[in-house]
Amino acid sequence: MKIEIEVRAFGEVEFQGTEDAYKGVELMRVHKLSKDTTLGEVETLLSTLFGEVENGYNNPKQCLGKITIRAKKENGEIVYLG
Repeated sequence: MKIEIEVRAFGEVEFQGTEDAYKGVELMRVHKLSKDTTLGEVETLLSTLFGEVENGYNNPKQCLGKITIRAKKENGEIVYLG
């Protein structure tokens, strides 16, 4: 099964010579996992990506994560894409 993990961090920053300035960082990773993978293991992957984003952007106003599993129903069965 293929999952996509995205993490976005953004917020206002001070930048000399501007009235308003914003910074955003986004990372996305694709992982191929077995169906036996636990939610805890997926959470560890997400936590690692959060750490990478926060390493390059100290104290963002918001830091959001999204996990996507793509699947379709085919002949009455769920088929995972990827």
